[in-house]
Amino acid sequence: MRSRPRAHEEGGRTGRSRRGGAPSAGRRGITRGRHAVRGRGVVAGVAACGGRRRPLEGVLVTQLPEVEVARKSLEREIVGKRIKSVEVKTTALVRHHRNRPELYRALDGRKIDAVSRRGTALLLDLDDDCTFVLLMGEHSWIASETASASPGRSVQMVTTFTTGGALHYHDVTKTGAMLVLADTELASVPELTPGGVDPLADTFTWQAFNQKLVEWARPLRNVLTDFQVLVGLGDTYADEVLWTAGLSGARPSQRLSAQEVRRLYRSVLEVLHEAVKQGGATEAEAEGDEEESDPFINVYRRAGQACRRCRTPIRHEKIGGELSYFCPACQT
Repeated sequence: MRSRPRAHEEGGRTGRSRRGGAPSAGRRGITRGRHAVRGRGVVAGVAACGGRRRPLEGVLVTQLPEVEVARKSLEREIVGKRIKSVEVKTTALVRHHRNRPELYRALDGRKIDAVSRRGTALLLDLDDDCTFVLLMGEHSWIASETASASPGRSVQMVTTFTTGGALHYHDVTKTGAMLVLADTELASVPELTPGGVDPLADTFTWQAFNQKLVEWARPLRNVLTDFQVLVGLGDTYADEVLWTAGLSGARPSQRLSAQEVRRLYRSVLEVLHEAVKQGGATEAEAEGDEEESDPFINVYRRAGQACRRCRTPIRHEKIGGELSYFCPACQT
């Protein structure tokens, strides 16, 4: 996957930010997740395709736009390909299986029929009624490489294909996980059924959103980042949504007017769809590099800089115990 500065794109290799950090989310390429929100759960039961699964708790996952960008890129890159080999460097990433060879056997020779997403997990549908599930780590990304490319230090899994090429799964913090299980078992995995609404799914309506806001009755900022309310809306996009809606994150969620709920709902859709269109948040945005940051990041990591709407300096303060970036003048 070729890359513009700060991005992965089709046909070339891993791109890096000017600061020398991890690869940025690409406009058209397989991406990485730079920001994280915590989702908790325990995987239990027996995997018919991959052997026994062990408990998995406290998984850190990336925010929704970055995972959706990765899904679209994987769909273009690997659907129809047959797996030749899999190598995992860190045993902890397959801790729900007995060992790494068990995972290898479940994937050996399997063809990838489709790529889908459940919340912030990537699902690779295999041709034997099983699914290869990738639970992305706190600082993880997927890069398309040649089969002969040497894996970098952060690469935790290399998957090669019979027709050539490879996927490198990078996980700097080793907080991700991978498992193979029968399609019928997907519903039993808590990480795949977090309880919240997927804001990129058709089931996300303003009525359902309003019901969640009333039920949870907490500061808006806290509600937006809760996986039991919305899936995959982490710190970056929660702040961006609130800024776009012109609402203070300190407002009690249950006290919004119907007009304000609709405005917030539209802002969630607007911000997330624009983020997907732009390829997700880049490394520069994650580091607060105003010189390189994209226009769709308006408030996150911009403390002390002028609000792009009213020119008031952006503040960085705790709201409901969570640090948030906001404009004190035009977010009310």
